[in-house]
Amino acid sequence: MPSFRAFIDESSALRGPGLQEYLIAAAVVPADRCDDVREALRPLLLPGQIKLHWSDESEQRRRRIVDGLLQLEHMSVVITHLSERRKKNERFRRLCLGELYNEMVAMDVHDLLLESRSAQQDKSDVAHVVALQGAGLDKRLRISHKRGGDEPLLWIADAVLGAINARESGDSSHFEALSSTFLVHRPTPTSVAAQTSEKP
Repeated sequence: MPSFRAFIDESSALRGPGLQEYLIAAAVVPADRCDDVREALRPLLLPGQIKLHWSDESEQRRRRIVDGLLQLEHMSVVITHLSERRKKNERFRRLCLGELYNEMVAMDVHDLLLESRSAQQDKSDVAHVVALQGAGLDKRLRISHKRGGDEPLLWIADAVLGAINARESGDSSHFEALSSTFLVHRPTPTSVAAQTSEKP
């Protein structure tokens, strides 16, 4: 059975009056194809660019990036949390990551790489995993961190999140193009979106 790795990025965006959404995306790539996918991603960079970052790209570039991703071997898992606006979102990050970790374990994906933030925030991510494993999360799951400029495979999740945010702003073309790569796209159980969908 082939093994897989996951490469994870985050996003946070305003969603209408008084609401915000925190999103976590994982690009799931066959472990034996990671080098090939990296090499296929690098030509998407412009001269002088260190990494692909959706919010910095023109619409023409976004179309090219999406077209490039569709040629690659990957699938996506996205967890979201819609809430009232808050200045701090670390709690929402933990909620989304906890759900994502469960999805990864269910898929037998145990090697996860998250885009690095600050040293203290990266330590908090590790402490969170340790706490979850103490409460029953599969101890085979392990996380590490790298900067986006050092790991091209993180660019996939960035583009997936960008496509979702573009859809929320009225342009669904990128999301629709990438939709065939989505294995999971759901809210956390405590998300406003989840609670609304459960109402009769």
